Amino acid sequence: MVYAQQTAGCSDFDITLPGDTAPSFRVLLPEWLRAVGLDYHGLFHTIPGRWEPWGEGVQGQITVMDTVAVGVRLLAHARHVDVTLSVQNIGSRTLTDVWANVCTSVNHLPGSPGWCNWTFMPHLDPDRFLQGRYWYEQVTPRGLRALTDEGWVPMHPQPDQPNADSVPLYSFVPSAQANARACAVCPPEGGLFLFQAWASPCRYCAPCPGNACMHLEPFLAETLPPGDVATIRGAVGLYAGDLPSLASHLEEITCKRQRT
Repeated sequence: MVYAQQTAGCSDFDITLPGDTAPSFRVLLPEWLRAVGLDYHGLFHTIPGRWEPWGEGVQGQITVMDTVAVGVRLLAHARHVDVTLSVQNIGSRTLTDVWANVCTSVNHLPGSPGWCNWTFMPHLDPDRFLQGRYWYEQVTPRGLRALTDEGWVPMHPQPDQPNADSVPLYSFVPSAQANARACAVCPPEGGLFLFQAWASPCRYCAPCPGNACMHLEPFLAETLPPGDVATIRGAVGLYAGDLPSLASHLEEITCKRQRT
């Protein structure tokens, strides 16, 4: 497995699974954090940190405004990576209602080098907005779903009439309830899923036409006093099969949902 950080030292990984000849997917760990008491509202995956090998994977940490230290561990498996995401309050005031937002995508455009997973973006030019529009109008209306207590539910806001011109390029509207534990997307012909799953309650976000990506917002902590650490565990990867078997697969590779 190859972990490539195109933005040097950042928690932004192009991951190539064993047997693949190009990156399989991209994951931002996290794209951002939100909490009452956390004044930083920028993108966390653009902040350089310190990284080192960890067994069959990699681990590292980024520090944000002397307020939070975000730790990430990735561990390789055949077709997925296990993820451990931790947040330590290194500031002087208590944080409350702490959530992450984790982005998983099937491309990295623009990039150095730019790439896309051709299974999800067949015969499309490597253009971010062209692929984002195809993603919003062709892939996600039927292919993007969240696994909730009620089963797999659509994440697209207008699955019957998807119109990329009717929504902002970037608008990740979260679900009203934190009742998801995974999301997954398949190409129009089906058969293969890119998934993201967490052992923590999650909100799921509606797709947008700005990029070919999907977002979950896993819950970290109701209260995080100075010095305390909140840790959640999850997985990101590819799975060949159908939605019922994918749900069983996710039960096997992630522990039961719990608040840490």
